[in-house]
Amino acid sequence: MVIGRSATRPTRAGWKTERSRRRSARAGARREGGRRDATSSTSAPTPTSGSGAVVEVTRAKDVRGVRDLEEQIEYVFDPTRGETGPVHLEGAIVPLGFPKGTYLRNGPNSKFGVGKEHYFDGDGMIHGITFLESGGVCYYNRWIETKGLAMENEAGRKLFRGILVNNGLEMLSGVLHNILFNDALSTNGTKDTTNTAVVCHGGRILALMEAQKPALMELKVTRDSVHVFRTKAKDFNFNGELGGNMCAHPKVDPHTGDMIFFSYNMTSEPHMVYTEVDRAGEVRHTMAVDGLSRGVMSHDMAITSTRAVLFDLPVEFSVANIARNEFPVQFQKEARARLGVVERGGSRDVEWFEVQRGGNVFHTVNAFDDERTGEVVLQAMRSEPERSGYIFNDYSPSYLHEWRLTPGTGRVEERRMCGLAGEFPCVNPNYVGRRAKFAYQVVDSLLGNLKQWTYPPIGVVYASFAKVALLDDEVAGISAGDVLDCYEAEEGLFLGEPQFVPRESAEEEDDGFVVTFATNAVEDRSYFLILDAKDLAAGPMSAIEVPQKVASGLHGTWIPL
Repeated sequence: MVIGRSATRPTRAGWKTERSRRRSARAGARREGGRRDATSSTSAPTPTSGSGAVVEVTRAKDVRGVRDLEEQIEYVFDPTRGETGPVHLEGAIVPLGFPKGTYLRNGPNSKFGVGKEHYFDGDGMIHGITFLESGGVCYYNRWIETKGLAMENEAGRKLFRGILVNNGLEMLSGVLHNILFNDALSTNGTKDTTNTAVVCHGGRILALMEAQKPALMELKVTRDSVHVFRTKAKDFNFNGELGGNMCAHPKVDPHTGDMIFFSYNMTSEPHMVYTEVDRAGEVRHTMAVDGLSRGVMSHDMAITSTRAVLFDLPVEFSVANIARNEFPVQFQKEARARLGVVERGGSRDVEWFEVQRGGNVFHTVNAFDDERTGEVVLQAMRSEPERSGYIFNDYSPSYLHEWRLTPGTGRVEERRMCGLAGEFPCVNPNYVGRRAKFAYQVVDSLLGNLKQWTYPPIGVVYASFAKVALLDDEVAGISAGDVLDCYEAEEGLFLGEPQFVPRESAEEEDDGFVVTFATNAVEDRSYFLILDAKDLAAGPMSAIEVPQKVASGLHGTWIPL
């Protein structure tokens, strides 16, 4: 099998042409005296690139009704059917300079509930691949053994009802059923799926889902094999210091080793709790976040070297929604939107900034302190849903967006940086919280119906990676938001979240690899792909076939040995 570009997708020359067009437009804007077309928190958005040129936007191609493509999308979302491994992958090609370590990726993978629940209600499953000191490579996967899954395993059937449905009575009925018959009061009537992400910190591997406490995983690796990968503890709580749940996107400072995270509670105060954990894994600071008068869904956050950035965006909880027979958490397009800045290191104060309404953020790219201007700079993927309502069943493309916050003034400048629809962004992990030049993301490719799932009715799959500039570089002729490079997979091959892995002894920010699990819906094969971060368009340096299908998932992490 050859894994390369498809003739039916944009070529690298196409990207270069678009980049040249954008540069010309920016140059014209500069000649007219424009520094940056920043939008205030009260004005209507005017998508702009780095110097005022209008950003043309892309969307996933709508293939609803195209049977063969919809079947491919269905295949990607159809769960992995079992556990396997550790399996030694004989003949695996490992590029020169690729480090020893483990990649783990979490995601919903329903064992008993296909066709009966929302995809996001599925049981967490982690796929892992370890590059051993001996030079060998091992693959393995495990369901996360939560309390809920253990109950269903014993019964041999589905017991819990999914609740992510835009029907208030059905949702409420599911919550009550889970509490009365499945002992789910401690998880607010939901099943403890732990299905979203995974983080390694302080010698611990934690599987994460924001509505629950983490699961502690155990991984034992020797020089020539993986001996154990299992769930060690179902409800890890930092020796009793974790009062609530834990978000799915904690941030680890690569220089201090500290881990920063939050938890949120949509139904009661405090609606958000902020926590700092030292490099040894001990909680050193926790506080209730002041100034939050409503319960909101907050999925991600960001850090700089001195601060944390929190979200108060209008995905709101309201009992009135249930009375209207709707899901209680709905996007409110005209409601207030804010960013909160916390000084790291023990501060109990939060400075809130009003930002442009009408948008939502699921995933951040990075943040940093701009010493030249005194601003806190946040970069994230922002969507603008067309209407208020239940956002888990609609397609609302996300685009790279930047906010510049001036502490002590309430001043905000924000702009859309790039018009490439995508998600799952990452930077080199050594640059988290610092000024990074490059981001890597998936590109929205196909959108189609999901017939096997009750919810959601549609699914989006990704067949491209893009490398995007985060900063201007006048010497190189690069503007922030430029698409610098791309990889387009062959027909039928769909990509998971990109993860940046630094090369051994790397000296430059992009000296490393972009890795992911990928699934070929035509050939019924799955791979671990390794690409050169300096040359995505060249295609994978290595495509390591794994012994079973790796279904669509969410977030992963790289753990150096």
